[in-house]
Amino acid sequence: MSKTRVPGVNAAGMQPVWVMQYDDATPITADTETFSLTTLQGGVKVDCYMDFGDFTIDRTANTTTRQRMCQKVAEEIVIGHTIAGTMTVVHDRQAADTETVNLAYEALPEGGEVVIAVAHGWDQDNDPTAETVVDLWVVTVAMLKHLIATSPDADIKAEATLNGSVYAPNVVLSGV
Repeated sequence: MSKTRVPGVNAAGMQPVWVMQYDDATPITADTETFSLTTLQGGVKVDCYMDFGDFTIDRTANTTTRQRMCQKVAEEIVIGHTIAGTMTVVHDRQAADTETVNLAYEALPEGGEVVIAVAHGWDQDNDPTAETVVDLWVVTVAMLKHLIATSPDADIKAEATLNGSVYAPNVVLSGV
């Protein structure tokens, strides 16, 4: 057991996030161990479109109570999970869809199925490599709404409501 403080990795610039359109030809499952570096690089790196707190995604266990006749104490068992979250990004509807300010917005089409990759601890100043490890989330953009700013100096943003179907942690990028 360590008796000294173990330094963590500061989050600033160390959690790059990409969004890619989901390709059924390369299915992602909870058991996925590798993901194409080329596919990731073809996505939109969206962390520069968000402030801290603008992206949340989580898995919540769905449970039921089970008690066999031989058990004296009932147990809660996991029968599945729910994946849900939101992603809020800057955008400018007065600019063309292809303008840089709108790339994250365009990567999140309402009703579209997308893959979100998060590289926890990877320095965003470095391009991803075959050594980069990511968490993958396959989600549907259930709704994309334009938010009303709450202060005069706030950025104009849109919020995507995300409903997931797959979470694959610790996936290594491959050169393919």
